[in-house]
Amino acid sequence: MKKLSIIIGICLIVTLFAAWDAAQVNAENEIHVAFMVNKLSSAFWTDVEKGAKEAAEALGWKIDILSPITPDSNEQQIQLLEQALINPPDIFIITPADARGITPAIEKINEAGIPIINYNARFLDPDVESLTFVGLDKYELAKIVAEDLVEKLGGTGKVLMLEGVTGSQTSIDIKNGSTDALTAAEGIELLDSKPANYLRTDGLTVTQDLLQKYPEVDAIFAANAESALGAAEAIRQSGRTGIKIATLNMSDEAARAVVDGILTVVMDDVPYQVGQSCIEAARRYLINGETLPAEIMLDGVLVDSDSVQPYVEKYNLK
Repeated sequence: MKKLSIIIGICLIVTLFAAWDAAQVNAENEIHVAFMVNKLSSAFWTDVEKGAKEAAEALGWKIDILSPITPDSNEQQIQLLEQALINPPDIFIITPADARGITPAIEKINEAGIPIINYNARFLDPDVESLTFVGLDKYELAKIVAEDLVEKLGGTGKVLMLEGVTGSQTSIDIKNGSTDALTAAEGIELLDSKPANYLRTDGLTVTQDLLQKYPEVDAIFAANAESALGAAEAIRQSGRTGIKIATLNMSDEAARAVVDGILTVVMDDVPYQVGQSCIEAARRYLINGETLPAEIMLDGVLVDSDSVQPYVEKYNLK
């Protein structure tokens, strides 16, 4: 009888430990992430979303994607974040459309004591708190693309620029990086620079206007591939040839355009990896209890006709 009691006791202890382990796994699986994007109307943001979702789902986490109806709307981003605070997540992962305008929402999250990972565009208010910044240096990426464009032009040429969204920090960084590279080249003339709002439609109409205004254009630098593809269509409709196009944001369509000679050079700013890296940073903090570094920086990949083959295979382009 005594032996039976000991066996039963051991079984109870094993059962309790198993239950405790299961509770720990369930606690991890119950983690809830609120993941903010600027929009879901471009390949960059859908790739960010896909990377984050797949990484979160692999961990068994719940992830809510918060996307403004109006692309890049600071007001709608703030509303979405405030609504999320009603049933608060375990962690917020946020990119701001307006790096300073987002401050009121970030302050409320800080007051609620919920951790934040900032990604893609840095918060500009030094008083708000976040665990880390995940992303790429958009200034440097744009500078590299523009320098490559200058080289492909042989150091001389007349260039138009299509900016992103006025006031957006990523747009500011891309414009500054590309402008610094273009103006540093003595043989390059930067003819004009206009916002195209990261949109293909705006890339088309803005480029149409600029091509009418400037009879001689050798190249266009566009802040993203959507506006670059719009610019390419405007060039096609105009009947003009030989105009090179450089841009950021890789996608299957952008890769096809490089293969077809429509886009000259594209910087892949690895959006899928950005989404994945945000979730990995959250895991390190919430599960491992790590103190995250101030920033987690990723590298971009410069893609032209000589280096596009891996993307042909990746996107299964025929």
